[in-house]
Formats: sequence, structure tokens, C-alpha cells
Amino acid sequence: MQFEDIPMGYQSPVTSSHSIFSPRDRFQYSRTDSRANLLNTPSTVWRSPRTPPPYSGVISSPRKWWHWRPTWFMYLSFLFGVACAIGHHVFYASLNGKPAVDQLAMLRYGTVISFAAKAGLVAAVVIAFKQRIWVTVRSKFLSLAVLDSLFAAAEDASALLNIEIYKQAKIAMLLAAFVWLTPILIILTSNTLTMELALSIENTTCSGIRTLNFTKDELEEWRNPTKSDNLYGLSMSIWNTTASDITSPDWFDYYTSPSNPLIRVATNAAFMGQAVSKSGINIDICSSGWNCTYTINFTAPAYKCSELASGVGSEVKTLENQKPPDGFSTKLLVPEGDYSYYAYASGGEYSTQQMKDTNPGGIPTMEPPFPEALGAFRTEPVIWIGYSVKTNPNEVAPLNRSMPGWSDAFIPKVIGCEHYETDYTVMFNLTSGQQVTKVTERKFQRRIIDTTWIQGTDANDGTNDNTTARPKSNYIYPRNVRQYRRVAAFHAIGSQLRGFLNGTMNSAQLNNPIGNTKADQTKLLNPRNDYFAFPTLADLVQELYEDMILSLFSNRQFLSVVWAAKSDVMSGTGAGDESTKYPCVRSRLENRYNYHSRDLWIVYSIAIFLAAAGVGSGTLAILENEGVLRSTRFSSIVAATRGPALEKLGWVGEDRGNLPRDIKNLKVGYGIVHRMSGLEVLQEDTQYPERRVWDGGDVHYGFGLEGDVQQRNEGS
Repeated sequence: MQFEDIPMGYQSPVTSSHSIFSPRDRFQYSRTDSRANLLNTPSTVWRSPRTPPPYSGVISSPRKWWHWRPTWFMYLSFLFGVACAIGHHVFYASLNGKPAVDQLAMLRYGTVISFAAKAGLVAAVVIAFKQRIWVTVRSKFLSLAVLDSLFAAAEDASALLNIEIYKQAKIAMLLAAFVWLTPILIILTSNTLTMELALSIENTTCSGIRTLNFTKDELEEWRNPTKSDNLYGLSMSIWNTTASDITSPDWFDYYTSPSNPLIRVATNAAFMGQAVSKSGINIDICSSGWNCTYTINFTAPAYKCSELASGVGSEVKTLENQKPPDGFSTKLLVPEGDYSYYAYASGGEYSTQQMKDTNPGGIPTMEPPFPEALGAFRTEPVIWIGYSVKTNPNEVAPLNRSMPGWSDAFIPKVIGCEHYETDYTVMFNLTSGQQVTKVTERKFQRRIIDTTWIQGTDANDGTNDNTTARPKSNYIYPRNVRQYRRVAAFHAIGSQLRGFLNGTMNSAQLNNPIGNTKADQTKLLNPRNDYFAFPTLADLVQELYEDMILSLFSNRQFLSVVWAAKSDVMSGTGAGDESTKYPCVRSRLENRYNYHSRDLWIVYSIAIFLAAAGVGSGTLAILENEGVLRSTRFSSIVAATRGPALEKLGWVGEDRGNLPRDIKNLKVGYGIVHRMSGLEVLQEDTQYPERRVWDGGDVHYGFGLEGDVQQRNEGS
């Protein structure tokens, strides 16, 4: 941007020399010589009263406010920088909390905006800096070395090493320091957008969720099995029949044993100590990369356990109407007895062989009519468990009863568990391919078979189980097909639990316990504590049974595994679709943008405040220059230094690339420059007797040595 070389529209008829001084400079200078014959013009000061030159100046009309003014660029640059800072905030705020997709691109965009903000603020301050330069050189004489550093301070870092410049041009150097420090703005603001691991949670639906519905076992006809995904549905039970002709009036099917798929699933659950899940269940239900939770409700069997005795010599209570087995008491358990674990879970068990005689084809040879109670479910075995816990489990117990402290080292306990039909509410949590289940609610509805087992009474019903139960009216008979099949399914599942619980653990010698039970393969007995049962055995028995039931989901061929959204449809092994979507909560850890708005605005606020102060300083400098925007372009420097005012200096030293040191230390200033010319001295000018006029008759403004230049002394 060029200087206003010929202010206010006036032009000298003698020369066309340019001036760097503003109209006010010239006007003020003309006022200092009150005895001179001055024209009423701010352009030229005439010293000779003899031949005042004529002027033919043309006064231009003042520009309207909407016309472009060079000074506006400083303010527009500042406003552009502020707008970019606001845009930076808006951009980062729009990304905050969203998944960090294309992170590199977003950071680059933010850096570009930050750079634009920095460029706008720096451009405004650079303009202000240049104005302060001219205010300084108009009011102070500075050495050439200081002038070199001052004019180069905003673009040459080595110029900042001149200590004297900080003493002579404090404000200008503060503005230059701002220019050099603003790259920090880009670094600090770019770091306000980070990527952090965050838990993304969404309430949605999942299409692969299943539940249990044992009605499917009630309705299944094993002679014509249900197929899904070209695979046969699996029952919980294996069946036998009284005749090959299903039209015979004496025909009916009756329960034989648990099915092999059920045995396999229950065994896996017992050994693993948790519910078994299907491989890849996370992807099937939650989709790839997601975890999910969901809650289902279903009706299934459960064992309800209660504590019946605790302590040496305590009497075992009855369980509902069930009396404990004969001879079952705490006397069997240490410290009085030899057992740390004693379980009786087969009283009243269903016989696997209802008819003794069969032909080679496996068909019963007993002639009809068949006994009324053939295949009937009379009772569900009650689980009776006696176990001992150590009084001080963290201390070493006596190894046998011959050692001191044996009688006080153990507490015998007895629990009893009955089989109930139960309403479950279960929460499934599928995380990182692992399934965690939690029964959040368990409502016991009714006993599977509401009878009481009568010990010591023989049954004459044609079966070999010799089980007697009352009342007989509550027996479940095979001809009551749906109820019978449902009870058969529950009985088959319960038999798997009872098979693991039954038996004993002889701990007469703690260092050599002898097990006669599968319970030591489950989570019920603690191998770190000499295979003593955990104190919370009653809860653990219920949990173990629930693990077996929930493990049914690992084999989707089971008839009773159905869609949670369509509980009347067997799910099979296939994936779900829109019709099987069921509420779930999906979650995953993902990189999300985290915008630190406070940090960004701290940085921008400081930068904007300093830039605003710089713009204010530049505004004052422009006002001191009567609204003229000055620059440091080549043409402007040439206009300020032309003429012979500095020619008397020896500019060339031994090293032609650098000024001699004595030249660098000379004081130079900017103002009205005078030259000794041979013309007379204006005797009437007593204020500036050293002043001489130029040959052309006009006053010249430029750089000159101290004593050759008249300045305005208004500070820096």
C-alpha cells in the first residue's frame, strides 16, 4: 500500500517530489515559522519572501464512507481472524461426541481454519506494526543498526537480537513479538480436538435374540419331528411306546430318559461352572464389533433350596410336607461323622425301565390292559444335602478327629431343595464374545409334581421303581399328553442336576478326601479348601441348575428354543430377520471426538485480545498520521530516502555486504530534511538557524542524520 505522497490534492509547480509526511506534519511545520511568508496550504513551506511560486492545486472531493479506504484492510483482517476462530469452534463443536471417522482429514481441516485465523490476526497486527514503525522514526533518532532491526523485526528473527530496539520502540516490538509467537496458536488450537475411547450406547433391536418356550415340547410328535433349517428339532426326552400301532386303544407314549443333546449341554455347564454360549453369539445377536445386553422372560424349572439344620446335634426340619430320608442327619457330617458332603437326590426317582420284558424289537411284551400307573410321574425327587463348613476357613484345620480342636473346627449344615415351575427374568450381557447371564428375578409358581413321597411303603403298580407318593390324584399320566410331555421335559433337566449332586465326600482325613460324587467336578465344592462345600451352597445349587437351563441356548436345535419376538416359532439355527427383532441395548468402545472448547477459547481469547490491542495501537498510529496508511514497500522506502541527505555517509566498507560499524551507530531520523546550498540563511528564522532551503524551493521529507532533520517529538 503506497503512501499519500501528495496530500490534500496539492502539487508543487516547481518539482514533483514526494513526501512521506502527512498533511498535518507539514501544516504543523509551517506553523513553527510564524514570520515566514507562508501560503495557506499544508503542502509546501516557502522560505523566500521574494518570489512565492504560484500554485494551481485541485482539491479533490472528500470520499464517502462506503468508498474503499486502505485502512479498512487492517480491520477486515482482524474480523476475518475472529470469524475463523468462531468457525473453528463451530466445526469442532459439530464433531464433539461423534465417532472419530476420517480423523486425519478432520484434524487437517481444523488446522487450516486455525491457520486462517492466525493469518487474519497476524495480517492486522503487521499493518499496525508498520504504522508504529513510522510513528517511531518520526519522533526519534535511531541508529542505522536499530532501524535495520526495526524494519525487519516482523520477518527476520535475527533482528530481534538487537537489545537497543526494545528500548527505543517498545510498542512496535511487542507487535513484532506477537507476529512471531502466533504459530503457537495453530499448535495449541489443533490439540483441542482429541480422540478418546468412549462407550457408545444405543437402545435398538437385535434380530437374533431367543427365549425358551416348553410348549413346543408339549406339542412335538416324535414320529413326525419338526424341521428348521433342514435340521430336526431336538426334544429334552427320549420316549417309549406301548404299541407300534398308534390307532390301538391301548397305545400311549411314555418317558424313558433325558435325550443325549440335553445331557451334553448340562454336562458342559456343570464342568464350566457357567452357562454355555454358542460360538460367535456376539456377531449373531449384536452385530460385528458391538456388545449388547437384553432381557428375556420365560417359564422353566428351578430348584428352591432352604436351610433345614445348622450346627452339631441340630434336628433336620421337614421341607414343606417332605420329611428327610431315614437316617439323614448332621451325625453323618464332620465333626461327628466322616463326611464333609453327603447328598441324597434320588428318593422317588422315575425308573428308566417301566416294563421288564421286551422282545428283540424292543416292544414291551406285557399284554394290555396296561397298569394305570405305567409311566406316570408320581413325584419329583427332593434334593437333600448335608455339608460341613470350616469354622475358621483361613486357618489350618486339624487333619483328623484325633487331633485337638477337631470338634470345634467344623459346622454341619443341611439344606433341602424342591423342584418348581418358575417364571424367570434373565439379563444377557454379550461382551467381547463372552456371555454373562444374570437372573434378575425368579418367581416360584408351583411344584413340578405336587405330591409327597412316602418312604417305606411298597407300590403295587407294575413298575420296578417301588415309589409311593400321595395324593395319587396329582400323578401325571401319559394319556394327559401335553402336561405329561411338559413335566417330562422338566424332569429330564432336573435329573441332570441331581446326577451331579448325588454322592458323598469322605473327609475323615482332610489331607486325603475321598470323593464318591460328581459334585467335585462342579463349582459347589472348593478344591482350595479340601473340597469342602462353599458356605453359600444353597444359592450355588440354584445357580448351577440355572446354568444348565440357560445353556440350552447354545444348541438352537432344541424345540423349546424360540424367537424372543415370536415365542411360538422354533428359532432353529438360522439368523433372524426383521420379524424377529427384539429390544436390546448395543454398546461398544469406539474412538470419539472430544472437543475441549475451554482450551480453544483460552488460546483464541488471548490471541484476539492481543491482536485487538495491536489493531488499537495501529489505529492510534494512523490517527497520528492523519489517516494515511503507510507501508514499507520498496517504492515507499525509496521515496523516504531519495536525495543527497544521506550521501555524505560512507556506505561501503571493507565487506561490501555489511555497513561499517561506525556508520551503523550514526543516529538517523525521519522528518524535514535540509541541505547546505550556498543560499543565504534566513536571518528571520531564529528557531531553526541551521535550516537551509532546497534549490527547488520546496521542503523535502525523508531520512537524515540528527541535526539535518526536523521531527515531531511526540513519543514512540
